[in-house]
Amino acid sequence: MSMSLILNTESATRAKPYAKPNPADWMEIRRSPDKSKLDHFQDALSPGRHEDVKGGFRSFAAELLERGLISMRLYVSVFGGEALHHITHDDDKVFRHMETGEDAGELTAIYSRAKYGSIADIRHLAGLIVEHLSQALDAPDSQWSRLFNEARINGDSVVLMTTGWRNVPSTANVLYGIVVDHINLKLAHLGLPTIINVKLPRIAPPCENYASLSTEERERVNLVQDHVIPAANFYAWSSVHVIFADDVLVTGSTADKVFAESMRNGAKSFRAIYPIAIDPRFALNDATIEECLNTVAVTGELDSTIAAILSDPDYQPILRTIRLVFSGGNHASFAGFLRQVPSACWLRLYMSALGNEFLRQNDIRPSLLKLRAFLTERGLLNLDGMTVAR
Repeated sequence: MSMSLILNTESATRAKPYAKPNPADWMEIRRSPDKSKLDHFQDALSPGRHEDVKGGFRSFAAELLERGLISMRLYVSVFGGEALHHITHDDDKVFRHMETGEDAGELTAIYSRAKYGSIADIRHLAGLIVEHLSQALDAPDSQWSRLFNEARINGDSVVLMTTGWRNVPSTANVLYGIVVDHINLKLAHLGLPTIINVKLPRIAPPCENYASLSTEERERVNLVQDHVIPAANFYAWSSVHVIFADDVLVTGSTADKVFAESMRNGAKSFRAIYPIAIDPRFALNDATIEECLNTVAVTGELDSTIAAILSDPDYQPILRTIRLVFSGGNHASFAGFLRQVPSACWLRLYMSALGNEFLRQNDIRPSLLKLRAFLTERGLLNLDGMTVAR
């Protein structure tokens, strides 16, 4: 039996001390024998020391995966993570399920459309998460069942945090809003504490090309321009368990930041959940693989796919879609595209774009001005650019 198969651990990380290793030791541990590496890996998983983020524990785990010493499931479980699907990229640039090698085209197309706001596809991914958590809550020995039962017994709170929000949501914000609404019904019926949905704010505008940044660039952006994470006062009056939820695990930069800040400030435990996790052998070496995943079904052009997404009566503007629709690369085709989408949908998109200060961006402003004229002609905006009461 391989060493990767005999390792077994709970996914959650808890705030309790452990003797080894010190954060500065992970580079040294890389030079130790495999058995020693695996012992250190096992010891570090459950306690969840926030210092291990800067100490390089994630890259250490990726190295173990690359050498076949741990499974992808165990790699994802670093800092309390869990993913429903693990995908990789083969030599032909095709996404495949890591465990079976089967083509992941259907899943990645759903994900790609969801990233641009397709509500049907967002609901599909939300349904997968709800089903997974619901089944786990029915299993007394699962980490999720233990979490909520412990919270019930001790009077603890369970909060869910998604990616940062600045007036316009991301796909993850919408997706997990649906998840929380549905899974809270299950929790209530079981007599367990329900999840508190905490929206992490952004103050600075989010980085417009985040999906194409390298791991190092993402870490720099996350230091100064990303989520405002609750500090110690948030945890002062109640024992709080944190669940971080995102639509994909790529480099782990965002999740690791939320983990480190939460545990440092007093969280009782930390977990993370994703529909999809990408093979770190690709993701950590070339984080632009996320952009490849995002564009599986959405090309970046103003085509019938984008028109269908925007035209859904339940469409909710998504930050990524605003950038695509009004981008400089689509200026030439924008005027002709306007009539492919209902005016009411355009009004929602226009209001969201201005609420996120896109009118100040030179690349996006020309298309927004065209849209303003279009909406004014149709009586949805007045001559001052304000909405008309109806």
